[in-house]
Amino acid sequence: MAATDFEVRSPAGDICRIGTVSAGTVTALPSAEPGVLGYEIIATDLAAEPVRLRWTWPVDSAATLWQAIQGTARTLPTDWGSHRDIRSVRSAPVASFVNLDDSSPCTVSLSSEVRGCDFAVGVNEESAEQLFQLAIDDVEAVDGVHRFSLRIDLRGLHFAEALRGVTDAWTAELGDRVTPVPELAHEAMYSTWYSDHQHVSAASVEDHAREGAQYGCRAVIVDDGWQTEDTARGYAHCGDWEPTSSTFPDMAAHVAKVHETGLDYVLWIAPPLIGEHSKAWERFKEYTVGYVDGLSAWILDPRYPQVREHIVEACIRPVRDWGVDGLKLDFIDSWAWDDAPPAPGGDCVTIDEGVELVFDAIAAELRRLRPSLLIEFRQSYVSPRLWQFGTFLRAGDCALDAVENRVRTIDCRLLAGGRAVHSDMLMWHPDASVEAVAQQFIGVLFSTPQVSVSLADLSPEHERVVRYWLGFMKEHTEALLHGVLTPSRPDARYTQVTALGGSETVVAVFANPVVRLSTAPGVTLLVNGSSEPRLYVEGAGAGPVQLVVSDCSGVELSRQTVTPPAGLWPIDVPAGGVARLELI
Repeated sequence: MAATDFEVRSPAGDICRIGTVSAGTVTALPSAEPGVLGYEIIATDLAAEPVRLRWTWPVDSAATLWQAIQGTARTLPTDWGSHRDIRSVRSAPVASFVNLDDSSPCTVSLSSEVRGCDFAVGVNEESAEQLFQLAIDDVEAVDGVHRFSLRIDLRGLHFAEALRGVTDAWTAELGDRVTPVPELAHEAMYSTWYSDHQHVSAASVEDHAREGAQYGCRAVIVDDGWQTEDTARGYAHCGDWEPTSSTFPDMAAHVAKVHETGLDYVLWIAPPLIGEHSKAWERFKEYTVGYVDGLSAWILDPRYPQVREHIVEACIRPVRDWGVDGLKLDFIDSWAWDDAPPAPGGDCVTIDEGVELVFDAIAAELRRLRPSLLIEFRQSYVSPRLWQFGTFLRAGDCALDAVENRVRTIDCRLLAGGRAVHSDMLMWHPDASVEAVAQQFIGVLFSTPQVSVSLADLSPEHERVVRYWLGFMKEHTEALLHGVLTPSRPDARYTQVTALGGSETVVAVFANPVVRLSTAPGVTLLVNGSSEPRLYVEGAGAGPVQLVVSDCSGVELSRQTVTPPAGLWPIDVPAGGVARLELI
C-alpha cells in the first residue's frame, strides 16, 4: 500500500520533518499539553498489513536511549540494530532520549490500545538524525475499528517526568480498567526461590513464614517446586498444577498454618508451560505454539478456548480450594511467540488477544473470590495492557547482583503506573560482610524488598543489618515508594536516586558523591550506596541542622548540630551508612 505523508513539527515551529504512514491514516490532535504532539492513527486493514510510521528527528545531545526492559545496554542504538518486538506480555511501546543532565529532548510512545508492534528508534547514519520506524500489527478494536495514538513529548523535561507523562496518559486511557493495588503489595515479602529452589516443602514454607513474620514480612511467596518432585530445574512436569503428595500432602491445611503466622500466601504458577511428563499432556499436545529447549517444556496456545479454560481453572483452584491469597504468574513472556503457527479451531486472531482473554477470566473470578488478591508479574511484563490484571511487578532475576537489582527496580518504577514494584529476591553468602548485606538492601531501596535467605540461620551481625534495613524501608515508605522518584544518569546505570515525599527526602548515592539538593526539606536522608566513605552536599540550607550519622547496621556513630558551609559540605558516611539532616 502506498505511503502518505504527515507532518512532525516542533511546538515552536522551528523544526519540521515529513513522516510517512502506510496502511493507515494519521490525524494531528489538538495539543493537550504545550510541547507534546499527538496523532490519532486508524488502521486500514490490520489483519492484512501492519500500520507503518516513519520519520526522523534531530537529537544531537542525547547520551542514551531509555527503553523498557533494556537490560544493561545503555547505548544509542543504530536504526538497523534498534528493532524491538513488543507484545502485551513483553516490553512496552515507549522510548526516551536522555541528555547528560537527565533532560529528555524527545520521548515517544504509543497508546495503551496497542498490543503488538515493532518499535525501532535509532541513529540514521546517512542523516545523523534519529530514525523512528514503528510497525503496529495488533491493536484492540473498538466497534470494529483499530484506532490508537502516537505521543511525542518535546518539552525537554527530566526524563523521569517525561515518562510520568506517558504513564499518566496510559492511566487516563485505561480508566477504571486498571486493577486496584492492595496496600499489602507494598509490604516486604519472603520468597522461597533462592533459599529453597525446587526443594521447597510445606514444612520449610511454614518455617520461613514464622521467621519472616518476626522480621516484618507480610507474605510468603512459594515458588517453583510445590507442583513437582523433579528437582532438575526444568519444566517437563509442569501443566497439571497440583501439589506433590510427598512434600505438600494437604495444601489447604498447610496454607491455613501459614495464615496462622500472620502472613498471606502467594503461589507460583507458570500458565504458558506444559511438559510431556504431565497428566494434561495428551489432552493438550496438539494445542501448543512450540517447544522451548531451555525450559524443557511446550508453550500452550491461548487462542484455543479449551486451553484458556484449563489455565483459568489452574489459577483459580489455589484461591478457591486452598485459601491462597495471591499468584506469582511466571513465564508470561513465553507467549511473545514469533511466527506462531495457524490455530485451526481457535477463536482468536492473535496470541496476545488470547492471553488477555485468559487474564480477563482469571481476574474476574479471582476478584469475586478475593477482592484484594495479589498478582505478581515479572519485569518483562510492563505493558500497560497488563495493568488490568497485575498488582505488583518484580525485577527480573539477578541473583546476588545489587547493581543490576538497582537498575531493574528503578526501570520498573519509571514505567509502573501505580503498580507496586518489588526487588528480585535478596540473597547473600553466609560469610558476606555486613556492608555487602546492606548494599543488597540499598540497591533496592526504592522498591518493596523480597528476602530469600534462611532467616533462622542468620549470624547476629547479619540479623542486625537485615532488621535495620527492613525497618528503614518500612519507616520511610511514604518517600521511598510513594514519593516523586528522580533518578540520575541512566546512561551510567543510575549514579544517584532521589525520592521526595512530604517533608522528607531520601537520596541514595551509588557513584557520584556530590549531592545537590534543590530544596532543603525538613529531613534529608543520605544513604551511602557506594564504597567511598565521604559524601559532599550542596544546598542543605543556611540555618543550623542536626546531623546524625549511622553505620550499615543502624548504629549511631555521631550526632551534632552544624551550620552547613557555603559550597560543598563534606560529610563522613561509612559505606552502607546513613546521614540524617534535619532542619532545626
